[in-house]
Amino acid sequence: MNKPQLIIIIALLPVLVSMLCSCSDRARQSELQKYSELYVHYCRSGQFDSLAVDAGRVFAARNPGMDRRLILLSGLHSAQAAIFLDNYPQAAAYIDTLSGFGDWAEYPDLSAMFSGIQASYEIKAGFDYPSALAHLTDALNWFKEDGNALNTCNALYNISMIYFFRRDTAGLRYAREAIEISSENMDDPYMMCTADVVMAMMLLVKGDYDGARRYADEAKRIADKESYTLVYPRIYMVLGEAALDDGDAAAADGLFRKGFEAARNTDPDFYFELAIPYSRMLIQTGRYQEAEEFLAGTLSIVDRNDNIRYRHVLLEQLSALKEAQGDIHSAYRYFKSAVSSRDSIMNVDKETSFNNLLDLYEKASLQNIIRKRQYDMYVTLFICVLSLLICAFFIYRYLRQSRLNKELVQRNQEYLKRSEMLQKYLRPEPAPSGNDPADEQLFGKLERIMREEHAYRSNDISLDKLAAMLGSNRTYISRVINRYADKSFWGYVNMYRIAEATEILSDLNNEVQIKNIYEVLGYNSAASFFRVFREETGISPSKYREEVRKMRPKA
Repeated sequence: MNKPQLIIIIALLPVLVSMLCSCSDRARQSELQKYSELYVHYCRSGQFDSLAVDAGRVFAARNPGMDRRLILLSGLHSAQAAIFLDNYPQAAAYIDTLSGFGDWAEYPDLSAMFSGIQASYEIKAGFDYPSALAHLTDALNWFKEDGNALNTCNALYNISMIYFFRRDTAGLRYAREAIEISSENMDDPYMMCTADVVMAMMLLVKGDYDGARRYADEAKRIADKESYTLVYPRIYMVLGEAALDDGDAAAADGLFRKGFEAARNTDPDFYFELAIPYSRMLIQTGRYQEAEEFLAGTLSIVDRNDNIRYRHVLLEQLSALKEAQGDIHSAYRYFKSAVSSRDSIMNVDKETSFNNLLDLYEKASLQNIIRKRQYDMYVTLFICVLSLLICAFFIYRYLRQSRLNKELVQRNQEYLKRSEMLQKYLRPEPAPSGNDPADEQLFGKLERIMREEHAYRSNDISLDKLAAMLGSNRTYISRVINRYADKSFWGYVNMYRIAEATEILSDLNNEVQIKNIYEVLGYNSAASFFRVFREETGISPSKYREEVRKMRPKA
């Protein structure tokens, strides 16, 4: 090699090195994109077993030469898969390992994702809703600032689900926000589908079954087209509950079974979410033996997986079943177990929050000790913690006793005002000014046939039947009821039925058996009557009669 050639090679060397680095970067980006798309596919199709294997393999093989973002992404999806598979010890191990990484600030989007995964773990493994909500709020704020619509929607979805688990309609505002964002990003069907699902579930909590069905149908249309199998269990749950509200038990049964089939290879929680309305349907339709076997089997799954979030709800269902069968002793026993199980979750929540406060306090105190280097701070810390424990104990005792006393007083006041409330419900309200006279006249006729002719006692009452009696149509009747009674059709009918039921039960001279009252009121089964009565009054018919007789004994 002569000197001119050597000079040319030396001059081109930086260019060659740059080209090699560029090729290496492109290879890394290509590998990152490949795994990122694979992980997303697994998540959207509910293939968490595959996600656990592939993401776990990449994370376990991490080394200093591997792309850092790929390591973090694989670790996050490994933790996510473990949570969805109810493998909480493994999820905790992944989260603990990821928490030890010190470069999260360089990857704020992945840090926000980590907050969401921590929230999922806190909800499912520890029932720590306050901490989960704090993590999700942090993630939500970052995604909003970054303009990441998809992950903003995902965070809103998860926040809404916290409220769904607690059956709190306050989550509706987060679901509505998700709907608004998805409507601005119609090129992303997954975002639209999940927003529709969470909106349907929150409307279910609100009791708006027609609205819930509309959103669930739209979510199913998108899921069918895009093969988003992960959302099917919750879609069928919503559609099944809506069918059950319509009184179509056969349709509800078929929808719930489709939901169970879809939940077979996904998150175990989906099975339990479906189990609650399905067991309620079995009880309402008088399939008592089937309901008992199903609830017993589901409880064994709960105990085997140590999933106590659903245990108290299943025990409440068993209590309702035994009450419907007339076994009051067993119903009471299951009810006590349900209350105990529910209180245990509340205690877990309180203890977790309390420990979090202690952690913050101890960290702040330790920093103070190091800064001041004064030994007496240890004594101060001990005294403060001890005082906090003592105060918390007495405050807990005081609040618990106050709550019990308040409930007793409120229940007593409710009973005293019952007859007054009945008269109010059975009396037509004056129509608001500015309404259509024809609508008012139609509602007046409807009130008359309900109050005077007791149309609600018919066991085949329907919008079509009322429309025929009033010479109108079902859509018009439904609209008038919604407008003037501020209730759905069945809510309006049940208002009259339960009002008469409370009159019968409050009559000290009426010895009619409770299990026969449903026939008088137009219900097709005692179970349906018991369910609606409990929902409207908060207690069972037998307990209602018992309390009335305690307050007003026979002369």
